[in-house]
Amino acid sequence: MKNKLQQIIYDMRHQPVIAWVTFIATAISIFLIMVVVMMQQVKIIPFSPESCRDRLLVGAFLHTAEIGNEGNNGSSGLSYPTAKKLYADLDGIEHTSYFGLWTDDSDVKGSGTEAFSAKSRRADAEFFKIFDHPLIEGRYYTKAEADAQLPMVVISESTARKALGDKPWAGRQIMIDQQNYTVTGVVRDNSSLATTASGDIFFPTGPNDPNAAWDEYFGSIAVALLVKEGVDFNHIRDQVKVRYSMLDSELAATRNEKTIYHESPFDQESIATGLMGSNVTPDPETDRNIRIAIYAIMLLVPAINLSSMLHSRLRRRSEIGIRRAFGCTRSRIITDIITENFLITLIGGIVGVVLGIIFASTYSGLYENMENFGRGDTPALNAIINWTTILTAVGICFLLNLISASVPAWQASRMSPVQAINSK
Repeated sequence: MKNKLQQIIYDMRHQPVIAWVTFIATAISIFLIMVVVMMQQVKIIPFSPESCRDRLLVGAFLHTAEIGNEGNNGSSGLSYPTAKKLYADLDGIEHTSYFGLWTDDSDVKGSGTEAFSAKSRRADAEFFKIFDHPLIEGRYYTKAEADAQLPMVVISESTARKALGDKPWAGRQIMIDQQNYTVTGVVRDNSSLATTASGDIFFPTGPNDPNAAWDEYFGSIAVALLVKEGVDFNHIRDQVKVRYSMLDSELAATRNEKTIYHESPFDQESIATGLMGSNVTPDPETDRNIRIAIYAIMLLVPAINLSSMLHSRLRRRSEIGIRRAFGCTRSRIITDIITENFLITLIGGIVGVVLGIIFASTYSGLYENMENFGRGDTPALNAIINWTTILTAVGICFLLNLISASVPAWQASRMSPVQAINSK
């Protein structure tokens, strides 16, 4: 065994190009796969304030077309009445919230401070029962207050400190977009990685919100549905499809239009595709297949390059002829070459995993939409690293490199001693 290891070390030292290419290619492949996996994981795993992602459905957008002329169509968010027609009082739902799906940039000014920009979102009182925004001070606004459109807001801790200075903050006045509001409560800072629930400022919304509807059917409202434990998402969607059929009848009678259904309400995997829109049907399966293709390319390209390099180098290795002339068996030559490759791949895989963990622990530059980086909650490191996928990628990398090394190693072992020595 000692002699075998010495031979392997000798081969690695005298073939540094192959050794380093294998090592670097393996490390980079595993590292890049980890980055891609982590960027996907952060879009789907539950973390505050979206700890409910595994039970969350989001109903958003309405797409209608003229009957007999589907080219004449329109799409946008929901008006409050349409949102209720489609999603209110569904069986299997624990809480239903009507809110603004996207955040807006609002100008904020407190007493004696310079104006600054913060992310604002419209949300009803039920919003805080679905998404976990822990209170630091004060309270959430109530349903009655939201329905009455009283000038009050819930803001994040960093917004409160920047606009109002030291505590207490609840009950004080703050100017937002040139209007005065009373701060009812202050919540813990939250990460913009939680695209559905994040925000610095939460305005109350309800059926009387003038910003919620643009006409009878279209507006700026989305619906968050917290599904009861054990209820299948398809049970909810089946009910919504019936609601869409009823809305079709109403639209046909009043506007000669029909709806175009896009499989709403959407689960977190559909939201994570980034394709959820007013006239788009999210396709998580295609998104998964694209990621698999990316993984395959990342793993195959280094293996193909390795095979080509080994093939070209091994044909000219006079050491093979010398070892064969001194009685080294073909199986020993094959075993040594494959073992050498395996050790380099193993070290490269470990280095790739370590680099991925170090990169993930910093988060810097890793995710899109990172304007809140350094504030609020972010996913735990052990949550965004999908060890099943990573270990599978490492195993496939080993297998591909093994195959890549086996073919040229077998060809090298078939060379006669004279041919191998003369190939120098």
